[in-house]
Amino acid sequence: MTTTHILGGLLAAGALSGFVFQRSRLCFVSALRDLFLFRALRMTRAMLLLFLLTVTGGAILQAQRGVAVEAVAGPTPLGALAGGAIFAVGMVLAGSCIAGAFWRLGEGQLSQLSILLGVLAGTWLHVKLPFLTAQAAQQTFNAWVAVGLLLLGLVAVVAWERRLPHAGEELPAAPRLGRLRSPWAPEVGAVVMAVLLVAFMALTGTGWGVSRVFLLTDLSAASYAGGLLIGGFFGARFGREFRVRGPGGRAPTLIRLAGGVLMGYGARVGWGCTIGAVMTGMVNLSLHPWYWVLGALFGAWIGAALLRRFMYRYL
Repeated sequence: MTTTHILGGLLAAGALSGFVFQRSRLCFVSALRDLFLFRALRMTRAMLLLFLLTVTGGAILQAQRGVAVEAVAGPTPLGALAGGAIFAVGMVLAGSCIAGAFWRLGEGQLSQLSILLGVLAGTWLHVKLPFLTAQAAQQTFNAWVAVGLLLLGLVAVVAWERRLPHAGEELPAAPRLGRLRSPWAPEVGAVVMAVLLVAFMALTGTGWGVSRVFLLTDLSAASYAGGLLIGGFFGARFGREFRVRGPGGRAPTLIRLAGGVLMGYGARVGWGCTIGAVMTGMVNLSLHPWYWVLGALFGAWIGAALLRRFMYRYL
């Protein structure tokens, strides 16, 4: 495939992703933040399902190729851990990850502009103040062991979930527009996103990424990010949810800006965000996303503690 075809495919993939994210409200932030703030697990369950399907898809692709996944350069384990932690603190404070900021802007939330401006500033900051820049060949893992562990995790979450009230989750509103236009369950979004990513990588050999758009040199990330914006718009229009909403007050704007700075910096330390580092990395059967997610769990705990202690009054 030519570069033009790849860029066009990434634009289309981004638009489909933005549409799916908007309709299902599938959200990495909610999956981690609500786990610590409210002990709400439904979005966490949807994310575990997404991870399970992407890893399974990666295992199938590897089996079809008949060879191990080629080792590529990436962050050291410490870099992935630190990057995930810094990024997660930022996304919990901001209330959105980088991909989420794009599709939410597409549905009319002007508050996301401060997040994206912060990500740009954080990316620039890492250029000026680099941290954990060492590279390492990325190790792979046994996909079927990971599938078994993720299945056990899903069972554990479902069992625990039965004991807790469902509070504080970013879930779709009650159906009111008929079956076709009604919001989707997050689990549906997880299945569709996994199928889209695995199919795209099978067809093109290329994964997705969005944080690199702020380096201002990556056309692939720019194409996918532009697609997210378009998909968020059409998803909101399709569900009759599009509405331009202002940026909010001064304090929330500053908090989102600070969260964006942390996300931009963390994405460079950990070599990616929730799309590039985690989802694409899992299909590639790399250990990198697992270190990143482990760091993100710690970072989300810190971010939730900050929200609980200092910032509820401002949001």
